This record gives sequence, structure tokens and C-alpha cells, in this order.
Amino acid sequence: KRTLGAYKYGQLVLVSTELVTDSAFNIADFIARVAGRNVGLALGGHLITGTGTGQPTGVVTSASTGVTGGAGVAGAPTADNLIDLMFSVIAPYRNSASAGWLVKDSPRGAIRKLKDGAGRDLFEPAATFGQPDTLLGKPIQSDPAVAAAGLGAKSVVFGDFSAYFARFAGGVRFERSDDYAFNTDQVAFRALIRADGVTADQTGALKVFVGGAA
Repeated sequence: KRTLGAYKYGQLVLVSTELVTDSAFNIADFIARVAGRNVGLALGGHLITGTGTGQPTGVVTSASTGVTGGAGVAGAPTADNLIDLMFSVIAPYRNSASAGWLVKDSPRGAIRKLKDGAGRDLFEPAATFGQPDTLLGKPIQSDPAVAAAGLGAKSVVFGDFSAYFARFAGGVRFERSDDYAFNTDQVAFRALIRADGVTADQTGALKVFVGGAA
């Protein structure tokens, strides 16, 4: 059994009444975009690496180890490591339309240079705009919350991401109060979201590469 609750993420922004009144553009729309992005980034980080205590359980947190890297390569994956990681996930998940890779931008650059035993690139740039690049035939995405390659770091995730569930309770709220900071003549804006996440099937739908020891 897996339990999905709802953890609250929010940002409060105080703006002088003069700025709200005299601004040449819609200050509320600007704050909504910025605060919404900030709240999304805070939640997004926990959906990747959250501990599950007072925050969602992240994709990386609940994924099991598929491959551990060798010594002397500073935790970076080799071409063989990535092939082994892919095949550490059983066929029903590996062959799913939702299967793919998740990495940080920095190891993604290094992965792009890797070749197989016949000298062919493992990484293939997208043929058309808006489509994902692929690694070993599966889509590869980047997220800043994934660890960089390093000793003991979980820097590459592969598997069926449909096994991960995120629950959003009530949608995003953006609200304004002219009374909260009445004593300082400020207008208060706040963005709020309540959400949780967990991998439903933790038997091996998602696997990680872990950088080896020095």
C-alpha cells in the first residue's frame, strides 16, 4: 500500500501600495508568474529527491540501485554502465511507452559523448523541435534536482515513470489581501499548492546508477 497526502508549498510576497497603484504594468500578473514558478521549483525538487518525511517521496529516493559504477572514474557512468542500467529494469517496464531517462544537465553533456563498442553514439538528438532527445532509443530528460555525477551519487535514473504518482490537492491558489499588512500599507500576495508524490511500484520500475567508490 502507498499513501498520498498533501504537503503545502507557498510563497508570500509583500508589495507597497504605491507600487501596486502606480506600476505601469500589471504587478499582480508578474508576481503570480514568479511566485508560481518558485513554488513549482520547490515542489519539483522534492518530487525528485524528497525524503518522504514532511515532504513527498522523490523518484530518486524510492528507486532501487540498478548499477554501481567502477572505481577511478569520479562517479561518471560509462557506456556499459548505461546499457546495464537499462537492462536492470525488467522488460514490462523497460519496454513501456513511459520508460525513459532522467539526469542533470552536467552528466547529460558527458553522456552525449559516449559510444557503443561499434563506435556509434548512444545519444541521439531529437529530429524535430519539441521532441525529446533519446538515449539507447528511450527519451532523456533533465532536471536540476537530480544529483551531478560523483562518488556515491545517484546521478542517472531509468525506468517506467508512469509508476510514479503525484497528487495535487485543490490546484494552484494565487490570492491577494489588502488587510494582512494594513499597518505597513502593503498588499500581500501568496501562491499556494498542496501536493504529494510516491512511486507506487517500488519493486524495480525505476532504477538508478550510483557512482562507484574512489
